[in-house]
Amino acid sequence: MIKKNLNLIIGIILGILFLILWLHIVDWQKLLWYFNNYDLTLIPLFSGFYIFAYLLRSWRWRLILKPELKMGYIYCFQVFMAGMLVNYVIPVRAGELAKSVILKNKDKLPVSRSLPSIFIDKITDLFPIMLIIILLPLLTIRMNKALYLIVFLLLVIYLLFLVFLFFAVNHRNKAQRILAFCFRPFPASWKRKLDFFAENFIDGLAIMQGRTPEYLLVYLLTILAVLSEAFYVFTVFHAFGSTAGYFMILFGYTLMNLTYILPTPPAQIGSNQFMWALIFSFALGIDENLTGAAVLFSHLLTSFWIFLLGIISLLALKIKFKELVSFKKK
Repeated sequence: MIKKNLNLIIGIILGILFLILWLHIVDWQKLLWYFNNYDLTLIPLFSGFYIFAYLLRSWRWRLILKPELKMGYIYCFQVFMAGMLVNYVIPVRAGELAKSVILKNKDKLPVSRSLPSIFIDKITDLFPIMLIIILLPLLTIRMNKALYLIVFLLLVIYLLFLVFLFFAVNHRNKAQRILAFCFRPFPASWKRKLDFFAENFIDGLAIMQGRTPEYLLVYLLTILAVLSEAFYVFTVFHAFGSTAGYFMILFGYTLMNLTYILPTPPAQIGSNQFMWALIFSFALGIDENLTGAAVLFSHLLTSFWIFLLGIISLLALKIKFKELVSFKKK
């Protein structure tokens, strides 16, 4: 409980700091002018591409988990969005574990057997960093030191995850011994359960082995989700009067989306606004007040859909949010 509250406090402090920085960037009179000249009739179009990206990501996870559990498309989307809601509210990526806990309670699938699929799913989410590197020399972008640092850190994280995955699949016994060594500080009463968890988790990381066609489909779904979400952001910017090209917005939002793997404040308040300004305005040259208007509208709209779809999913799964959060402590 103490750790959970500390993470929440740290997340709130980070959000406040990001908001303060962002408020020093925008001019509210100019920002409101963009809202007064905005066409709200495009909201359904924005929402459709945004939701479609989540559908694709949920089906990607379903494909990865297929050898362990065959889920229906709608059921998979419900579990995925329930996890998204938890992730959005609790700034410690608790939603990833929440998805495993749902499958444990609904389908009797041990957490140690579903977590590897979620780990691989998150690695796949980092794959678009390669798209960023490909687009970088093709676009005229004023990359500052902060952006170079973000790209470098994300690339390093992606490569480290790949190395760990390769090592765990090809040297399972050594990987299990490494995890067992990491579990040494825990009480002896936990040791048997932790060793059992480590063994199942390492074995589960080989879930995509020998499934080359499906592996390629996983990456195809990832690219399609990125393209769909980027088009959603592209339409948002253009509704506010931006003339930026699709590939420039694709570059910016892909980089923005990759930063979500890093710790964020609750509901991404503050971090979203500051990162959009850093990437779209300082790096890509889009007016900071136009970007401010776009991120405010986009944040409100996406928050609405995450909460609505998340709550509907929890109701369909017959799980209360408080119960789901308490599950993860068991």
